[in-house]
Amino acid sequence: MTMLRKTLAFVVLFILAFWGLQKASSGGYLSAFDASPDNLNLSVQSEDNTVIVKWELQGGSIVRTLAGGRDAVILVYPGWVEDNDSWLVLGDAENLSVALNGESPRNLTIIYHPFQVLVSNGSAQAKLRVFVVPIDFPSTVQSGKIELKLVTYYGTCNNITLDVIYFHSTGKGDYRDLVLPLSVDFGKGFPILPGFRSRFNLTIKASKMPEFLSSAVNAHYPGNWIDEPKGWLVVKKVNVTVCPPKTS
Repeated sequence: MTMLRKTLAFVVLFILAFWGLQKASSGGYLSAFDASPDNLNLSVQSEDNTVIVKWELQGGSIVRTLAGGRDAVILVYPGWVEDNDSWLVLGDAENLSVALNGESPRNLTIIYHPFQVLVSNGSAQAKLRVFVVPIDFPSTVQSGKIELKLVTYYGTCNNITLDVIYFHSTGKGDYRDLVLPLSVDFGKGFPILPGFRSRFNLTIKASKMPEFLSSAVNAHYPGNWIDEPKGWLVVKKVNVTVCPPKTS
């Protein structure tokens, strides 16, 4: 009798897992690389030099547990501008805190992956350093909150666009070009090109996407490397006003 109960329990668990897999497939978990899942609630806002990212995944917990893998939230923003072989700060990361599944926030080591981009406003050019800051975590994480505090100097505020990428690993999907819209607006008191404004795109080619995503999901797990992560991703952007530190 006990053996029969165990067998029935296993069959029920298998059916539930299979149903969850089918449900996930129709809801986005095993969809194409650039699919936008209906069951992801992702919000991004900015206040007082701080970008706040919140997310919640609904359903599919059995599938995520069986599949394993790691997800990532990737923050992309123009942080520096070149000035005669040196770099001036548009927005510099001062603090990064992360809270997963309702746990208490903890400060995380900030890891940067920089890109150099030449942008123009029609009459002038500026060489920017765009920073990619990955935060990786197990795919079983269902909710989280990230706060990134930025700071600038020189007695003036700058406006920048920050893109938030949520990547969910499923092991399936195709790599395609990723186009990230960004912008800069130098403060009127900025040391070079005061008032300079430019909108531009940072494009990650499909051939570079495996490396881009690998560096994200392996950022804080170097001992358990995942090659060529595949899944879906969602991109949201937010405009951030970055000001100098407040003085008492």
